[in-house]
Amino acid sequence: MPDVTYSLELGGSPASPSLLAAVQQIDIEDNAMLADMIRLRIALGVDAAGGKWNVLDEDVFPRLTNIKIGVAIGSTNAIPLISGYVIETHAEMSNVPGQSVLAVTGMDPTVLMHLEEKVKSWPNMADSDVASAIFSDAAYGFTPVVDATKWTRNDDDQTLIQRGSDIQFLQRLAEHNGFECFVELNDSSGDVEGHFHAPKYEQTAQGVLSVNMGSATNVNAFSARFDMLGPTTAEVTGVDVESGSDQPAQITSSEQAGLGSAKSTEVHRPRKVLLSGTGMAQTGELQKLAQAVVDRSAWAVAAEGELNIVAYGGVLRAKRPVSVRGAGRRFSGTYYVEKVLHSFTADGYKQRFTLKRNAVGLTGSEKFTDDGGLSS
Repeated sequence: MPDVTYSLELGGSPASPSLLAAVQQIDIEDNAMLADMIRLRIALGVDAAGGKWNVLDEDVFPRLTNIKIGVAIGSTNAIPLISGYVIETHAEMSNVPGQSVLAVTGMDPTVLMHLEEKVKSWPNMADSDVASAIFSDAAYGFTPVVDATKWTRNDDDQTLIQRGSDIQFLQRLAEHNGFECFVELNDSSGDVEGHFHAPKYEQTAQGVLSVNMGSATNVNAFSARFDMLGPTTAEVTGVDVESGSDQPAQITSSEQAGLGSAKSTEVHRPRKVLLSGTGMAQTGELQKLAQAVVDRSAWAVAAEGELNIVAYGGVLRAKRPVSVRGAGRRFSGTYYVEKVLHSFTADGYKQRFTLKRNAVGLTGSEKFTDDGGLSS
């Protein structure tokens, strides 16, 4: 197995050798849909005098202490996996030697955006302008990575009102636009970036997962499923407050490019949902919401598995595409990585993944090679 090394920083400084020696397990959840999380298990013990617990009484993990973790595999450059903040500690004491542990939970920087609820107006601004303004606020100082949104509200007709924390507000706007909203470290600079954009599934695949392909196999397990009732079409009707006229919107297909030869939404007898309680009145905004619902529902193909670290020799990341081969023509092709669980223990380093896709089959544009491409 290639050498795997991880780095652990607390409050901007490397963890002490004694703390590193006490770490039993580190779990990092890299997630496209939820906040990224850190979970540490640290061995606890009592000093020779019997009056002081290591780590616990030293208050190593006070509230909102910054934790940074990176990983390097073999000779590759270290990759920053997460920067998070302590949100919970849980001590379990036992009278059996070696059984006492401290569990530490941390959340990515979105926790800083959830500390204060607000009521605030955002007049004459597109959703993307709001996202850029919040991410770059001095309270956070994140670098905005934002896609422009098409709809801009006119303050003469309606004003966008925020009720709730900044991250709750941005996630609601992202949902209406069919966007993702998350915060993560830039792989190169290590800077914290605030993301508000459509899923980046059309980027170059970060790697290839090979299923049941003899010596080329680099996953220990792989399963795939297609929820055929998940994809939907959508209809919604609002009423213009001033004119009293109906404002209808109807979406019958996903606007996003399919990652396979056959999109998941059925043309024959498709499932239809009727949206209500939107709080929207204009056709343009309702159309955008309905499109987001249909686009989101199209991601009905899901896969799960575990990497063989020796064979893969790299770090799989969420929020990026990956290629899969050897899973048959129906389930091979390009997927979007929804979640990766990184686990460091005394037994080694494991990566478990969850993938999603908005189509089945191969497009014909896949390039299958044994050195990191795809193979038909």
